[in-house]
Amino acid sequence: MTSDRARSEPIRRGADLGATLTRGLLAGAAGVAAMTLAEKVEQHVTGRPNSFVPAHTLRRILGLPARPDRERIGLNWTMHWGQGIALGPLRMLMAERGMRGSVASFLFLNIRLINDQALENLTGAGAPPWTWPRDEQRIDLLHKAIYAFVAGYVADQLAQNADRERRHGHADDGRTSTTDDGRGLLRNTRPRRPRSDGRLRRPPEPGQAASNAANRAFGVRVDVPGRSDRDSIPVLVIARDEQEAELVAAEAAGSNAQAEVFRELTAAEIREHRLDLNRRGSVTTLAVLNL
Repeated sequence: MTSDRARSEPIRRGADLGATLTRGLLAGAAGVAAMTLAEKVEQHVTGRPNSFVPAHTLRRILGLPARPDRERIGLNWTMHWGQGIALGPLRMLMAERGMRGSVASFLFLNIRLINDQALENLTGAGAPPWTWPRDEQRIDLLHKAIYAFVAGYVADQLAQNADRERRHGHADDGRTSTTDDGRGLLRNTRPRRPRSDGRLRRPPEPGQAASNAANRAFGVRVDVPGRSDRDSIPVLVIARDEQEAELVAAEAAGSNAQAEVFRELTAAEIREHRLDLNRRGSVTTLAVLNL
């Protein structure tokens, strides 16, 4: 089982990375589409002509010979769309690591501006923005902001497992509190007590010493995406509270795993399974667990 899991881990991670990349490209494309529409509306109102700075930038990057702007329309669109789409996965990665909302989109706006100015000025195709007329500065900032916030909104909507999302107390997840498969971890459950606070604690290293009075033992169900042999994995976790137990179990199971505490073990069960409450952060996986 361990060897199979080790072999499948790179494949699973590659699939996760590919899915993140795809969603990011979609978010970037949405941002460029919104920016392009806004530009065309603005040009219709102000009479501003098309800018061929993107074409000049890409031409110099590729080392192509100079040609009139009318012959560089395709190159202009390639750079215009390609640059915005290529940055989309970065915003998606931000969303899937918990950086979401307007603040994340504002940071992404600055990344987009830095990217544009770095390429344009390093290739000599553009000039520093502080040398531009003020109206051009405002227009460029407006369009890039539309791109960043639309791409950010789409990325936030498409993001998976942001902040390592968990399911807590969902009644409609298709599972019941009892099972007849012999594992027993879901049996004799009782309503979970509300947490005293919402703060996240850093999971300890396995074996970290702590007072027996402070540590408790929990039965935790862990769901690992891609597993077909069973719906979930029953584990025992030594932790200070339910939230810490879920974090420890999810980290032990790997990326994208979801963990949920079903109940706390009694003193008799702790003795029966020979659990050491001093080993805060330890995780015990059992195929059959009759609790």
